[in-house]
Amino acid sequence: MTIKTPALPPEIQNLEPYKPGKPIEELERELGIRGAVKLASNENPLGPSPKAVLAMQEVLKDVHRYPDGAGFELRDALARRFGVKFEETCLGNGSDEIIEFLCRAYVRPGQKALAAAPSFLMYSKLVQVAGGVFAEVPLNRDFTIDAQGMLDAVTSDTRLIFMNNPNNPAGTALTGEAMRDFLDQVPSGVLVVLDEAYIDFASAKDCANGCDFLNHPKTPVVVMRTFSKSAGLAGMRIGYALGPEEVIRAFDRVRQPFNTSLPAQAAAVAALEDKEFLQKTRNLVHQGLSDLYRCFDELGLFYVPSQTNFVLVKIGPKAVQVAGELLKRGVIIRSMASYDMPEFLRISVGLPEENQRFIEELKSIATGGPGL
Repeated sequence: MTIKTPALPPEIQNLEPYKPGKPIEELERELGIRGAVKLASNENPLGPSPKAVLAMQEVLKDVHRYPDGAGFELRDALARRFGVKFEETCLGNGSDEIIEFLCRAYVRPGQKALAAAPSFLMYSKLVQVAGGVFAEVPLNRDFTIDAQGMLDAVTSDTRLIFMNNPNNPAGTALTGEAMRDFLDQVPSGVLVVLDEAYIDFASAKDCANGCDFLNHPKTPVVVMRTFSKSAGLAGMRIGYALGPEEVIRAFDRVRQPFNTSLPAQAAAVAALEDKEFLQKTRNLVHQGLSDLYRCFDELGLFYVPSQTNFVLVKIGPKAVQVAGELLKRGVIIRSMASYDMPEFLRISVGLPEENQRFIEELKSIATGGPGL
């Protein structure tokens, strides 16, 4: 007997699932190898914050209870850290869920959201799920966000503008001055979302910081951040948003009541205070970027200096082939073909020995085949 299921709406039928970086365990099973390294998903190679681990261990005895649905302790810590009101904070199952809140609350069928191209793929997917129209504005030739192009693309149907700053996958960031000039010109009725998943890695002193714009007099601003990257809590799925009370109340209307777990909330509170681990992470990333730049310079490869924990490098027509060859050698990196950049690879900074493994394998490919 054939069971007939309800028809999927077109926006869901046409949705391509997000494809994350290949897990180490999957690659080792496929190739029958051990000791693979993953430099594909912009994770913290040092692991999680030690203080976060201790905090999780302490609350495990209580996981038979539901977590605090309001996330009071973590939201209170965020409010104190960033000098905002408790009511101006919200928690998410990673910052991905914050994007989902935004689309559920503010995008109706036919309404538009804007983002740079390329940028984080989940913007387009969640706008599509909401039935909205997703429009992209190509990056400038120097791989920075085209702020003026964003403004020019705004129409009467535009509800959201996602500013992925620092940008993923380019690694570039707008200055504070450029961001302020942009916000001053955004038309009324548009919510600007500053996605700052990588802000903790930015080394440029003039990099825009979303917290400086939360009280912008003209344009409503939501800042999204995550504990997945610098705090090393990607597996716990915990992120947060800062923004106007009206927006946070809207999020509460569309979110699940227990959307973040007890261990995740405890880990994030502790990670906020682990300044030593954050500095150790930053030092590791900045040194790793320098080592990767040196390799690319030696090979004559173009790359984009990064304000994140990854770097975008142009390999050329053989980029997808090179990514496949690296996989065979146990090095997982990210091909940018899914970002419509088939000649580029994105390399996450790993531990020094992992970076060196990638460098040696890339040089071997360049000199011994299949070549670059």
